[in-house]
Amino acid sequence: MRRLCCLLLLLCIFIGTLNSVRASTGSFIVEAGKELPYKIDVSSGDRVQLNFITTGDPNSNFCFSLTFPNSTILDLGEVDKYSISFTSDTSGTCELLFNNTSSLQPSFVALNYEVEHYILGIPQMIFLLIVIVVLAVIIMTGYVIMGKSSY
Repeated sequence: MRRLCCLLLLLCIFIGTLNSVRASTGSFIVEAGKELPYKIDVSSGDRVQLNFITTGDPNSNFCFSLTFPNSTILDLGEVDKYSISFTSDTSGTCELLFNNTSSLQPSFVALNYEVEHYILGIPQMIFLLIVIVVLAVIIMTGYVIMGKSSY
């Protein structure tokens, strides 16, 4: 019985850690005269934090715009670094558009983002931990009650 409880607990922890937070750090080059879209899938209620920084020709006209899943567009124009946090009100794709069409030099972009899923206003990881603890207490209580009734 004890091995079964440990196995169940480990299985729940493993499943709980899958897909609870999606994070990515990457870098890429946006060629001169080109634009590069970058898409991030989000669910309703996800909290998204993203930031980026660009390097390259200081006289470049590197532009950035962000399209939220509800189709709202945030056009920042010329920008060399940016940071934003928001909660997605709908499921869909968040599209980042890095625009280097007005420049003669390529630009290097370092991007970092994190998408955290929430359940009932609680981060998914903490919610699943609470569920696992409650299940473990119920199983242990049943084990104790069954052990006392056998005497």
